[in-house]
Amino acid sequence: MTETLEEAAEETRRLADFVDALVPMRERLLANLVMLAQIPAPSGGEAPRARFMLDRFLEAGLADVSADDMGNAVGRLHGSRSGRTILVSSHLDSIVPVASDHNVTVRSDCIVGPGVGDNALGAAIVSMVPAVLDELGIELASDLILLGTMRSLDRGDHEGIRFFLDHVPQKIDYGICVEGMQLGRVNFFSVGTARGDVTCDVRPEPSRSYGTESALVVLNHIINRILGIATPSRPYTNICMGQMRAGVSHDTEPDHARLGLEIVSHSDEMIDQIYGQIEDIVSEMSARHAVDAHFDLFFRTRAGGIRFAHPLVKSVLGVMEELGIPPDQGHSPSELSELIARGIPAVTLGISRGEKNRKKSQDYVLIDPILTGVAQLVGVILAIDEGACDEV
Repeated sequence: MTETLEEAAEETRRLADFVDALVPMRERLLANLVMLAQIPAPSGGEAPRARFMLDRFLEAGLADVSADDMGNAVGRLHGSRSGRTILVSSHLDSIVPVASDHNVTVRSDCIVGPGVGDNALGAAIVSMVPAVLDELGIELASDLILLGTMRSLDRGDHEGIRFFLDHVPQKIDYGICVEGMQLGRVNFFSVGTARGDVTCDVRPEPSRSYGTESALVVLNHIINRILGIATPSRPYTNICMGQMRAGVSHDTEPDHARLGLEIVSHSDEMIDQIYGQIEDIVSEMSARHAVDAHFDLFFRTRAGGIRFAHPLVKSVLGVMEELGIPPDQGHSPSELSELIARGIPAVTLGISRGEKNRKKSQDYVLIDPILTGVAQLVGVILAIDEGACDEV
């Protein structure tokens, strides 16, 4: 094991050279990002992006390339010894509506366009991993599975990666979830999350009970009650009401209204408790105001993760230090939770810096950090491959 760790350390010392060695691939990587970002990919409609990823795998010479029964894009790069299997994945879907303009602009310092950082960049980099390894002259001992997943966001509820993990024939030893942003992101635990919609519909026929003609007014009553729910600071718990939609004009009271909310907590029990309270509030307001109100929970992840002292976390932080990347060890939702739930040591990494889901201007990713982000991904793959992340 000492020799293996020394070899892994030597690979880490070469990481700064990887950035320079990847410069000839810069334009190819950017072109790949631009082409993929311009393909619309709402959850459930990612098939064109999956085909794009599979084409990149075939161009790289992978012999084992296919789409599984869910439509996930799967490429396998067989190692020289096949002692372990590493999964590198990114989700293919985007929150950008199909009808939106998907054109992308390449500027001197950044790439601008809807969804470029979430998650066109992550998917583009995963699709290019075989070409990157070939450019660097790296041959892995481990088997490498490259995965582009379907139906990850919103009502997709991580369906793609869940299907893959439930049906993959071999044992997955380690996982890396690749997100476009932000460079420095290193998630190794999953906060419990529950997302749902509260809907309110005015009944078509007048009720004998007291009621209201405005679904928006009833939804406001529900919001006020939700704001009164006590959320503890320990364990960390928060209710975020992020969306509200109702009405078609200024002079017509709406007969339908919807609230989108998210509950996050370090405690699954706390999420269950708050979910029950919101259900009770919605049921009470439905009866009190003679409307049809419902709480639809469509996304759920469980709290969990690997400990900070795990060799995988230490190796990732070592790679970041070597490349001068300040680590951000916070929490952001990703498919990491599905790996953690199955006992697979895994992390989520970001590739570049930029902005996404901006209100008044377009999404963008910075160009210069991308090669550093790719070198980081390669460094973590090598650390796993060389055994530096194995628990003794």
